[in-house]
Amino acid sequence: MSNLLTPFSLNRKWIKRLLIPFCIILLFSLSVSSSDAQTPETEVVSPKVPVVLDGRELFKVGPAGDFSAEERASIINTLLQEKLDQNLLKGERVNVGIQQQDGITVLKVNNRYLISVTETDLMPGMTPQEKAGGWQEKVKIALEKSLIERSDKYKIWAFKRIAIAFCLAVIFQGGLFWLYRRCQRLKNIDKQSQGSLQLLGLLLLQIGVWLGFIYYSFNFFPVLRRGMYRVTHLIEDTFTTRMFKLGGVPISLNRILLIVIATVILWLASSLLTQFLKQRILPLAGVDRSLQDAIAFFAQYGLLFLGFLLILNAGGVDFQALAIILSVIGVGIGFGLQNIAKDFISGLILIVARPIKVGELVQVGDFQGLVQRIGARTTEISHIDRYIITLPNSQFIEGEVLNWNRSGLTRVKAYVGVSYDSDIDFVYKVLLAASQVEHPDILRHPPPKVKFRGYGESELRFRVVAFVQDPLKEPKVRTHLYNQIEKYLKQYNIHIPYPQQDLHLKTPKISPIIKTWLKANDSDYEQEKTLLEVSQNPVNPPQVREEYDWNAIVTAMREENGVEIKDRRFQFKVFYQVFLGSDAVNWLMKYEKSTREEAILIGKIMVQQGIIHHVLDEHDFKDEPLFYRFYEDEDLTLSTQPVPQYNRYRDEAGIEPEDPHTIPPEDGDDSPQFD
Repeated sequence: MSNLLTPFSLNRKWIKRLLIPFCIILLFSLSVSSSDAQTPETEVVSPKVPVVLDGRELFKVGPAGDFSAEERASIINTLLQEKLDQNLLKGERVNVGIQQQDGITVLKVNNRYLISVTETDLMPGMTPQEKAGGWQEKVKIALEKSLIERSDKYKIWAFKRIAIAFCLAVIFQGGLFWLYRRCQRLKNIDKQSQGSLQLLGLLLLQIGVWLGFIYYSFNFFPVLRRGMYRVTHLIEDTFTTRMFKLGGVPISLNRILLIVIATVILWLASSLLTQFLKQRILPLAGVDRSLQDAIAFFAQYGLLFLGFLLILNAGGVDFQALAIILSVIGVGIGFGLQNIAKDFISGLILIVARPIKVGELVQVGDFQGLVQRIGARTTEISHIDRYIITLPNSQFIEGEVLNWNRSGLTRVKAYVGVSYDSDIDFVYKVLLAASQVEHPDILRHPPPKVKFRGYGESELRFRVVAFVQDPLKEPKVRTHLYNQIEKYLKQYNIHIPYPQQDLHLKTPKISPIIKTWLKANDSDYEQEKTLLEVSQNPVNPPQVREEYDWNAIVTAMREENGVEIKDRRFQFKVFYQVFLGSDAVNWLMKYEKSTREEAILIGKIMVQQGIIHHVLDEHDFKDEPLFYRFYEDEDLTLSTQPVPQYNRYRDEAGIEPEDPHTIPPEDGDDSPQFD
């Protein structure tokens, strides 16, 4: 966003900073209003009604004698208006005075009775004379203003002010309209969600400009000001009139509206706080992504629950009376909202038990995709076609869910059919060699496998299986397998047959003709047979890698980028040239592209083959910080005779034997000797 729009933009940072203080102020206002609402009815003071002249409130009066506050204020307003109209006709000034009649302080206008000061009008410690003096000054000023506002000179001055205000409003409105169009263009270019907040703010600002102009213009004319006052007073009475009682507390539309606004602000504030917790705090703490969603879920709804209780308490709601309403709502949930309640409870189970996590590939019924969000009632799944599926949470609890990520291993299968003339063993080697072509996503351990699946109508069926850790890589790896299979089949002249059917005709007369034709083409048949045998027994047969190439694995583990082999100390003893079992597992997973289970299996086989061993021969190979050593690193001058498995391994590897200078074991102790 350009710098020109910065002062007028609705920045989310400022929203976050101002939203919580505004919510606190709103709660404080609710608590103040609730303190008045919670006053016992026996102590409630009768409300006072304002005295109004030309839309201006002068002062408020209470009930007196048999007259209520509304009746008394209405009489005073009528008398003031009559005095004002009479003075306008006569062109006289208005005289407001104070007199004492029968011990009562009376306020008169042009020597005619207007109002008397009663006890209900007085504040503690105030005398009737002081109260009458204040009313006298306010009535005198209001009458003088009303007389001036009805003069021709004032009307000309008012129209000039209105014209100037209109010009300023048009100029300001033009600037806001230009900013609105500019923000709209930038929003279409940047595709940012913040643009909607900016456009909304500018639109509300434009409406506010004209409302302010109307309010400013109406205040210049008494008739318009009286009408505006009546409308605002009617709206105020509508919102403040008591609708019903809840536990002895009067509930009005104004109180309900404040509770609703406070709840909306609470929802926004809790969303911002949980979003800040999820994006800033929890990632720094190293919390898993799915656990972040669970913590954010409980934090948000916990804040909503506590905040809503505070709002209701500040709004003066009696919780004993509210319990009756909640029980009615509970009955409604039991009968009409069963599915919603079931989905909500299922959402809590998904968040706590976590049978599925965000980012996992799952299948529910006919729907398959990545889990994007686990909500309170629904879960969103992103399909491979880039659309979002929203499913009720109960389907993940009550139905069958296929989770492709939990096992940590996914099989990628490719099916191949070859001609019946092909050699099964030869095809097996070709397909295995094709599946062993290096690919960054295919694991070496467990290795790819080829299975002969049976006989088809016109083909021999084979299945090629490779293993990957990320299920999302399955389409990519399957394409790679089919490409390599196609390449190897063409290289070794193995044909994929077309669908065919055999047709047997019993025609005795045609048999001699067929025999004659076969004799004539006997040389071609023998030549094709010879070519087929050569294709199935080529000069360069397919190279099939063994499942475990121990020489390559051991050499790689002992190289510079291999397992860290060094002297290590445990308690008071030093073990020379050892490595950790957990380090070996991590190395096998990284460089041999195996799963953790397969890496542990490789380590156990290496122990069985006599390649490595535990330094004290107390443990099999484990994914733990235990010390292991290659037999090649044993100090032959101090160690016992190597085990037979190691000698067999050295013979197979072609390593020349060395003079071991072994020490015979004593007392049946065949463990290696250390310094």
